[in-house]
Amino acid sequence: MKISALFLSTLLLAGSFNAFADEKKIPEPFRGDDPDSKFEVSYDDLDAFLQSLVLDVGRSSRKKAPRPQNTGTRMKSRVNRLTALEGNRFNFDALDDEEVTKILTTLQDSLETLPSQVPLSLLNRNEQLAYWLNLYNFTLLDELAKEKPTSSVKKLLDYGDEDSILAKKVLNVGGVSLSLDDIQFTILKEKYHDNALVIYGLFQGNIGGPSIQNKAFQGSNVWRQLEENATEFVNSNRGTYYDGKISVFYERNLPFFDNSKEKLKEHLLDFLEDDFYTEIMNAKTLDFDTADWQIASLTGGARDFGASGMINNAALLDAVQAKQRIGGGSGGVSSVAIENPLGENVVDMARLNTRFPAAQIEVLQRLREMQKINQGKVEIKDLDKEDVKKDIKN
Repeated sequence: MKISALFLSTLLLAGSFNAFADEKKIPEPFRGDDPDSKFEVSYDDLDAFLQSLVLDVGRSSRKKAPRPQNTGTRMKSRVNRLTALEGNRFNFDALDDEEVTKILTTLQDSLETLPSQVPLSLLNRNEQLAYWLNLYNFTLLDELAKEKPTSSVKKLLDYGDEDSILAKKVLNVGGVSLSLDDIQFTILKEKYHDNALVIYGLFQGNIGGPSIQNKAFQGSNVWRQLEENATEFVNSNRGTYYDGKISVFYERNLPFFDNSKEKLKEHLLDFLEDDFYTEIMNAKTLDFDTADWQIASLTGGARDFGASGMINNAALLDAVQAKQRIGGGSGGVSSVAIENPLGENVVDMARLNTRFPAAQIEVLQRLREMQKINQGKVEIKDLDKEDVKKDIKN
């Protein structure tokens, strides 16, 4: 017995029809999902890049950085002692190497083009969430690589300004022009409006925001990754402090809490530990008071003025040198150390066939054809019903 491909396509789309009704503000190519989808997107190439360039500093101790010592120069770097030792760091200096930036751009391009190759509606919601978070973060890194900031990124982020790197339409995803703000406040907010955890997956490039992770987000455990990042951020000086002082990042993301400080407070109390739980619980109001716009680099945005020594904790640099140095050299972090873990064929790894297991590629191609049929772009053909059932079941 045979079944029309048009009929099958209708069945495939029916499961996500209800979701479409709740996603009217989302561009049409990104609406819907398949809750029964078994497709898993692989991000091994992103992992290799991040593990080479991200230093995981662990949970905050809430200790202030030591005061800068007098190094014989009147030039001083602005460092927020309250937050300077917190948050994971990214080796932005490595992006001065043209080969490294080419790799970054290649990886970002591969993410940007994925929906043109595989419609996102064929994936479940968790896989889609991991995709959007990874696309956001790698696009932000790519934009920062072009701008080459050395200290504060406040003017680049410039929340709410149309000239911000967050507001510019720097992406073309599935034929739709998008900004990073579009991903955050249209796609993520509308599709995952019931869970504010998604905001903790949006790296801002600065110390004062959620940490960048040394692994890409994965659909299979994306919510656990977000919960861990939320726990770290909320229980740090960057996130919360005495007398109800909290990060300006929450003011930026208040729409995820229905613009309600009460809902935001409940959210914070769900994650807070120790004495700061009582501090926030007893606060009469929440003040968006804490900010650190210094770039989240290995030196915390500090610059070596007048040949002076680094003014932040030297252990931070020692740790990254120990992890990144290769061979027996003493040169510390280098482009060689960055390139080595990625392997010789990192550009090839960014192709579609590295995003999905080989066994699923043929099925994806057939489903893509079905979507084209539904859009009236190709001739309708009959498919063997048993073969299709087997494909979907697998």
